This record gives sequence, C-alpha cells and structure tokens, in this order.
Amino acid sequence: MPRKYGLFTDLQIKVLIGRSRGLTLREIAKILNTSHQNISIAEKRAYDNLENAKRTILTYYIIGSPVRIIIDKDTHLMDVPKIIVNECDKKGLRLRSDFTLIYKLIRFNASECISGSRIINPILVIVDETGRPHVYPFGKVKDLYNQLEKIRQDMIGGYS
Repeated sequence: MPRKYGLFTDLQIKVLIGRSRGLTLREIAKILNTSHQNISIAEKRAYDNLENAKRTILTYYIIGSPVRIIIDKDTHLMDVPKIIVNECDKKGLRLRSDFTLIYKLIRFNASECISGSRIINPILVIVDETGRPHVYPFGKVKDLYNQLEKIRQDMIGGYS
C-alpha cells in the first residue's frame, strides 16, 4: 500500500517535486522507472486532491466561522476594514488583522474583484474563530456558499 502524506501518495509527492524542479513527465517517468502515462495520472490526481482539500477547508470555514460577510459591488476599499471590524464586534470576536493585511488579502486573493479603489464584483470575507480573515471572490464560491447556507437554514429551522 502506498504511503500517504495528507491526501498525496508517495508517487504524487515525487511527481510534484519533479514538476516543481521543471522536469517533464517523461523525465520524471524515467527517474521513477515507470511510464509517462502513469506519471500524468498521478499528477492529475495530486492536483484533484489539492482542489478537493481547498474546497474542504473553504466548506469548513463557511460552516464553522462566526463571521461571513459578502462585500457588495461598488463598496470603497477603504470601507471594507470598518465593515469587517463592525461585524466582528457584533459577534464579540477579536479581529487579528489590520487595514493593511485586509487590503493585501483582497488584492492578493480577489484581485479580479477590484478596480482602482472600488469593489467591482462581490467578495466573501470569512473571519474564523481565531479572528483570522480569509478572502474569496464571491463569484467563485457562490454556489458552495449558497448550498451550505441552505443546509444551515434547514438545520436552524429544525431546532426552532
């Protein structure tokens, strides 16, 4: 049975290391004494596992974080930290961030959602239970977010 490192197998780790060093699939296959098709399949599965892990973590944040904010289109970037701080205050959560970090998270994680100093597409800001903010372009996570919100509402309705 192959050794596992999180969601990656030993072969997938070797393929990812080889790719990170600029090797082709054929070069990796030669080093590992296998076919390039086998290496190609391992690489695809590694990236599929990575995407699955990212989606799992996002799901966890959406369902378990006390603060989830959708920053609407046309919001000024300078207003975003205040919106986040106010929501955290309502929940009694200490935000472990400042304006600079929030601004950088938006620029880095949702750059396609901003133009100049304005939000042009909605952004999802999640603040986890430790007070750490996470930023996602809402358009990319909207379907998952809406599905989980429906489940949340069904659960809450079941306990009313």
